Amino acid sequence: MGTMSDTPHPALVLVPHGSRDPRAPETARALARLVRSRRPGLDVRLGHVELNEPLLADTLEDLGGAPAVLVPLLLSRGYHVKHDIPATVAAAGAPRIRCAPALGPHPLLVGALHDRLTEAGWPAAPSDRHAVVLAASGSRDPDGAADVRRTAAALAARLGVPVAP
Repeated sequence: MGTMSDTPHPALVLVPHGSRDPRAPETARALARLVRSRRPGLDVRLGHVELNEPLLADTLEDLGGAPAVLVPLLLSRGYHVKHDIPATVAAAGAPRIRCAPALGPHPLLVGALHDRLTEAGWPAAPSDRHAVVLAASGSRDPDGAADVRRTAAALAARLGVPVAP
């Protein structure tokens, strides 16, 4: 069996959480289409953690042992990143699979949050009466909670106002 370096382009598997919101799967598919448009020839797939299809386990099975890089579309190191995704990879017996870290905390995530706030009408010069609540769904995992606090602190520094996670 070869290594991932034997294949010039391992598949890229985007791993969204999944949602009961019917708009969520289309958002994930739109992101996959965008990545494909920017990387023609790259095998880009989706594999949801739960709630939507395809599930990650099914995507890994469809890869048939081919090398892949998983990119969790999750904002912090919570239970899914630390336990569920690695357990799914282990259960699939997929040794040629590598997993990237969660998307945050990261300066690009803070930039995206800032952009979304601006699009929603955030003032260019906020006053001392302004503040932001960073609502993060899900994890009671201490590392995930720490990541959210770090993202809130970085966003507060960028905005110049308090950001409460």
